[in-house]
Amino acid sequence: MQLADFLKDYVSLTQDAIAVAYRGADSPEATLMYINESYTRLFGYAADDVVGGPASIAHGKDSWRDYNANVIAKFRSGEKQVNTELRCVRADGTRFWASILVFLIEDTGSGGFYTCATFRDISGLKKREAEAAKALEDRDRVLAEQDRMYRELLSTQKRMLSAMNAYPDPFVIYDKDMRLVLSNTAYQKSMSTTPEVITPGMHIRDVLIEAIDCGLIPVPEQGREAFLDDLLSASRVAKKSEDVELADDIHHRMLRSKAENGDWVIIRLDITELVRQRRNAEELQARLLAAIGAYPAPFCIYDGNSELVAWNQSYAEFLTDDPAEIYRGMSLQAALQVGVRNRRYAAAIGREEEWLKEIQTSNEMATPVEDIELAGDIHHRVMRSRSTNGDLVILRLDTTELVRQRRALQQSQERLISAINAFPDPFAIYDKDLNLMTWNPAFVASLTDNPDDICRGMHVTEVLRLAVYNGHVPAARGREEDWLREYTTPHLAIDGVEEFEFDNDNHYRIMRSRAENGELLVLRLNITEAVRQRRALEQYANRLEAANHEITHKALHDQLTGLGNRRYLSEKFQQLSARRQTEGGELAALHIDLDRFKQINDTIGHAAGDHVLIDVANRIRSNVRDGDVIARIGGDEFVILLWVPEGTSRPEALAGALLRDLSKPSCFEGRECRFGASIGVARTPLAEEGDLLTNSDVALYKAKRAGRGQVAIFDRTDIDEMRQTKQLADDILRGLEDREFLPHYQPQVDARTGLVVGIEALARWHHPVEGVLAPERFLSVAGDLNVVADIDRMIFEKAIIECEASFKGLDSLPSLSFNVSANRIQFEEIEKIGQIAAGYSGDVAFELLETIFLEEESDAFLMQLDHLRELGISLEVDDFGSGRASVVALQRIAPDQLKIDRRLITPIETGNNAARLVQSIIDIGHALDIGVTAEGVETAEQARILADLGAQRLQGYYFSKPLCLEQLMTYLKRNRSSLRLA
Repeated sequence: MQLADFLKDYVSLTQDAIAVAYRGADSPEATLMYINESYTRLFGYAADDVVGGPASIAHGKDSWRDYNANVIAKFRSGEKQVNTELRCVRADGTRFWASILVFLIEDTGSGGFYTCATFRDISGLKKREAEAAKALEDRDRVLAEQDRMYRELLSTQKRMLSAMNAYPDPFVIYDKDMRLVLSNTAYQKSMSTTPEVITPGMHIRDVLIEAIDCGLIPVPEQGREAFLDDLLSASRVAKKSEDVELADDIHHRMLRSKAENGDWVIIRLDITELVRQRRNAEELQARLLAAIGAYPAPFCIYDGNSELVAWNQSYAEFLTDDPAEIYRGMSLQAALQVGVRNRRYAAAIGREEEWLKEIQTSNEMATPVEDIELAGDIHHRVMRSRSTNGDLVILRLDTTELVRQRRALQQSQERLISAINAFPDPFAIYDKDLNLMTWNPAFVASLTDNPDDICRGMHVTEVLRLAVYNGHVPAARGREEDWLREYTTPHLAIDGVEEFEFDNDNHYRIMRSRAENGELLVLRLNITEAVRQRRALEQYANRLEAANHEITHKALHDQLTGLGNRRYLSEKFQQLSARRQTEGGELAALHIDLDRFKQINDTIGHAAGDHVLIDVANRIRSNVRDGDVIARIGGDEFVILLWVPEGTSRPEALAGALLRDLSKPSCFEGRECRFGASIGVARTPLAEEGDLLTNSDVALYKAKRAGRGQVAIFDRTDIDEMRQTKQLADDILRGLEDREFLPHYQPQVDARTGLVVGIEALARWHHPVEGVLAPERFLSVAGDLNVVADIDRMIFEKAIIECEASFKGLDSLPSLSFNVSANRIQFEEIEKIGQIAAGYSGDVAFELLETIFLEEESDAFLMQLDHLRELGISLEVDDFGSGRASVVALQRIAPDQLKIDRRLITPIETGNNAARLVQSIIDIGHALDIGVTAEGVETAEQARILADLGAQRLQGYYFSKPLCLEQLMTYLKRNRSSLRLA
């Protein structure tokens, strides 16, 4: 009776499965004496089937042995009840975990004892414990991987800093607020005599003040503050390139570029030597021009198009009394007309038009030397020569006196001899047999130091031999007899003009003429100064031509790769177009853009990026043919222009070959730089010739959109699609101006009470023609236009205003949540956001896409989030489970709410894998003290399951689709039980 009473009392106190067994003093095993109905439901055995049988029926062999060892040992130690967990076996053979509580009652009469055991199924608990353990293992693995990545990043950063400090020119990075982020040693030394004071965080104004105080930057007369304001003005900062002068005549070229994150990257190249060379060249040019201007005789230079390039004052005064009539670029014909109009050409007076026509049709302008008579019995000798660049150099010598002397000599022999002797240049007369008859002292001095060496009757060859062996003919030195044989030809006695070089770099113009009696008159005019000036001018012209050639080449070519630039591409395009017009055939354009190139710059450095660009240029060169045009038109953009015969597929074959070749990595300093390429191809006649480059760019965009690493061929549908995209982009910008983007609202309900506790504001475009458009219709194009933040801002401001006005009659205001782009959090003024949010009396939350904090998980970003919290704005993580967020990332962000992605909600059913997955996410949220919202709820069953799993808020079409404000208010009034009205 004692056992029966015990069972009756115990069974009434518990709903657990109960089994009672008895083991006699000499029995090897206990026998089942009693089981309750809960035991039958748990194990599947009826009482008639097992009572009287062995108590081990509910255990496997291993678990029974463990059970006995554990329980009996504790009973022997004096315990009256034992708690244990073991795997048990049901009647159908399935196993499960059970919590077992065992009592021991001794039978004092027989020496045996009764055991009473209660069983409770804890399989679910065990499973959750295992899942929790697995989650902890996953967390530890993720933490270890993040630690490894951090160490690698730190190592890369150290290498980059070392490379920067090894760079000889100043290099610095300032953030968007103009505070110093990073600089190399050269920059620190250029800004301070104590470089260690230049530290991160300094504002650029403070750095400039330090440089000024150290005397490294000279301050102009305007004063330091005005000078600093000018240096930091928006117009100066926006300059990509600027030359600046530092102390001690040091000159730097400052190159600025702005990164996508707003940082300013500044490189200063030392151009001191270049500036000094340019200054010297300008001084030399000024001296040359001054020398030309000081030359007393008229001097001018006309280019290959017969347009005036340079002249001196004498030339202008020769043509006109008003020098303003002479200007750079005027034609030779126009200059002649000015001279004729001012009556400077005696032969033209009274027959001006006729004379000009004669000059145009004659070859006189090509004559190297010409004697002309001007008004007032003025005579000039015009000397013309062509430089290697095609310029016509004209030097006028005033020969008026010479002509008058010759006239006088013809009148009187004595006067002639007197004039000859007085003439400063050598003069001689030979008879018809070329024997010396008459000469002047200058002639003797030009041949020998001993006048006795010259005698009447000497043959011209003896005169020449005397000059040669006295060393007066540089061309004959060391080969005197050979030179004499070559020079003394029958043509020597023919009338003409010859320029001849004598010793000591003296130059003469030898003028020979035959008199009527056969005598040969030889006059040598000293043109040394003119020759030297002409030589200087030619050298200067050659230098100008070489410099022009170099400048032209640089203007048409990319300095890094040596390929053509956009201007070069344009010129070559015109040439290929002309070839197509004359030879037929077609033109094709390949537009190449490197994939993953930015990652190389960001991770390995710009030196690696430059190496890759040079390597890519060489690979492209190796694949093209002579006559093909290659140009680099952007950072990592290249264009190839081809002329191809009609019907050939070479452009497509070349694109395929380049795609394969550019997929191979490039090695830089022992590291592989992996990249790829996307290629767009357009060709005539499918593409209009004038639109060929634009259409190849469209094809490139199509290749990128298809997944990169591909070749895309332009066709007509691309134009239609581009036009549609352009039309949509124009519509979006117009819609922003007309404020057509309005908020729609979707309620969020409490999972336990069904009360509306929150509302998410969603963007909708109220298009004037197409009606209300969801974000999928316009969001991608808005992203390309970089106006997503503007749309977010418009929705935010509108929703705050109209919800504050409309919800005044409610007991408690639901929270308002908004989708927000990363740009607004990073760049917009947070204080302005807080001021707008303060306009709503309820709670305001920002929903961050999971990818935002994966990509922007920096300390600066976290500080922005903390600032939002300080302004009373809650943070929610949207679409959780759709990206790669880690638990560690959640801990760093510490959001107030976690929204499970709708794609994880759709498949859930009671007990299935989807439900267990959602349960795990909810458990993570609870463990991190983060509220959980499930969106995409479409059925009552889903709502029930999610409430059981522990989600706090539910959102989806089961409750309501997104509503305009009027529909929302109707919804709330119709569902008063969900949100009470005052």
